[in-house]
Amino acid sequence: MHQSLKIGTVLGLLLLLSGCGASTSKTPSSSSSHAAQTSKKTRSSSQSSLSQAKTATFTNQQFTIDHVTYKLTGTAVTGSSTANRNLFVLYYTVTNRQSKAIVPSDLWGSAVSAKQNGKPLGTGNLAFTTSQTKDNNLLNHTVMPVKAGKSVDGLATFEPKNTNPVTVTFKDTHGQVIHTSRYTLS
Repeated sequence: MHQSLKIGTVLGLLLLLSGCGASTSKTPSSSSSHAAQTSKKTRSSSQSSLSQAKTATFTNQQFTIDHVTYKLTGTAVTGSSTANRNLFVLYYTVTNRQSKAIVPSDLWGSAVSAKQNGKPLGTGNLAFTTSQTKDNNLLNHTVMPVKAGKSVDGLATFEPKNTNPVTVTFKDTHGQVIHTSRYTLS
C-alpha cells in the first residue's frame, strides 16, 4: 500500500508538471505579448527617469546639489604621490545649507566624475611634500564633517594619464548630467 501511494504521488506530480509545460507552450502569443508590454513599460520608465526634475544646478562656476554648494575657485596641475605622475586639482569652497552636517567628499564623489580620452579617471593622492602642505590641509577639510550653515575650502583630485584635456561631468541625484566642463592641462 505504501509503495502504491508513492507511485501515485509521483504520477500525480508528473501530470501536474506536464500540464504546466503544456499550458505555457500553447500560449506563445500571450508570452510574447507580455514581453512586448514589459518592453514598453521599460522604455516608458526609462523615458520618465530622463524627464525627472533636475535636483542640481550649475551656474557661474557654482554646483549646487542637495542644498550643498561647491563654488569652483581654481584649478592646478601638481605632483602626485605616484612616481612620474601629476594630478589635476579642482579647488572649491563648499557651503552646507542642509540642516545636518555633511562630508563634502561623499557628495562630490557621488555627483562629479572626470574622463580623459573618453576613459574614467580615478582620484589621486597628493605628494607629501612641504610645498603641498596647504593642499593636503584642503583635502583633509573635504573628509571632515561640515556643520549646517558652515563653509570650508577644499579640493578634489583626478589622476590624468597624459596631458590631454580632462572633461569633468556634474550630475544630479538622479544621475542626470547638469554640466560638463573641459580643462586643458598645459
